[in-house]
Amino acid sequence: MTKAKGTCVKPYPPRPPDPGQEHNSNLDIRAMLSLAEFFVWIVGVGVVVCYNLPVGGATSLPDPDAWASSNLDLEAAPGALRPAADEKRSAFRAYRLTASTFLVVEVHDAYGERPFMYVKHVPDAGTLLLLDTGCGGAQAAADGTAPGLRAFLETVGVEDNGGRPLNEGGRLRYVVALSHCHYDHILGVEQFARDSPVIQSAYAPSFVAREYLPAHSLCERLGIRTPTYMPTLLKHRQPVLSASGQPLGVILLQTPGHTPDELALWDEEEQMLYVGDTLYEWEPIIFPEAGNIRTWLNTIDKLTALVKAARRPELVLINCGHRTAMRPALEVLQTTKQFMMDVLLGKEHPQNRTKRDGVDFVEYRQQGGRYSLRCPESLIGQARLAVFCTSTT
Repeated sequence: MTKAKGTCVKPYPPRPPDPGQEHNSNLDIRAMLSLAEFFVWIVGVGVVVCYNLPVGGATSLPDPDAWASSNLDLEAAPGALRPAADEKRSAFRAYRLTASTFLVVEVHDAYGERPFMYVKHVPDAGTLLLLDTGCGGAQAAADGTAPGLRAFLETVGVEDNGGRPLNEGGRLRYVVALSHCHYDHILGVEQFARDSPVIQSAYAPSFVAREYLPAHSLCERLGIRTPTYMPTLLKHRQPVLSASGQPLGVILLQTPGHTPDELALWDEEEQMLYVGDTLYEWEPIIFPEAGNIRTWLNTIDKLTALVKAARRPELVLINCGHRTAMRPALEVLQTTKQFMMDVLLGKEHPQNRTKRDGVDFVEYRQQGGRYSLRCPESLIGQARLAVFCTSTT
């Protein structure tokens, strides 16, 4: 009951009991107590049942900043968010995003990339769909390596999965989709390629051809061995299928720009969009020499249109190859594009310039640091010409 400010609400005086009704009152009290006890019992059973049900949503997600932390100090996280003991010793951490899907972060890798990977259970198809394979599980420490990604998925208990591995004993078959061919997304692919389909975009087949992969994956630049695998190339909006041809509930989108072979996955049922390295927050969006900012802008427009056409656009969440997961897709797409347009319009100014292998790179950083860009300076000039200059013929 809400009382008005400055007033005093006095309780009514108790009504004296009617002696003739005392016996009936006692019966009523006992009946009410029995009813109350019954409801307490029902609530108690409900609590026990709910406590023992598997988690079906993203109720125990850590703060996205914790995923993005340079140290990912999960030892200091609240008890409910701490990984299982064996998970702590791994190069990977896993967090439930939806009823079917987990984020896997490679928290220790030899290159400091800390890539994000995504795992979707499709039990009806007997399949686990894996987006990207990270750096393969190599520890940043020089004294050895941690178990690889496949061993993590099959043997390491995950707190958000009731302490069980994500693919316990390898009971589900794999389908691997590679968001693009850069080393920090493909170095673990050989662990799966011997017995699982590996999917890439068919937008630029020559870009991922075996003879060009060492250069385009950046493995050659790092002086590391390029993984060997035989991909299946899918067209734009082609559904992703299991090895036996069953649908896995996602479609492949060709999203060139960051690289020609960049792809995204769209899970319409769960309203989840996975975009690889097309964009992310709080770290520079990096374009290699093979990137194209004008093409990237077209991709952002197409992804924005896809989200707007969803049944509930405001509920679609975007998940990226680094730093960013479970963020409102429409807002992230629109604000990232606005930052890029501010760069091309000269509203953002270069913060740093470097030269690498004879190529001039430039870096832009939005005030506050949410978005930043690092790319060959020539890509900025090319994009300005393509976006703002019209033909005079």
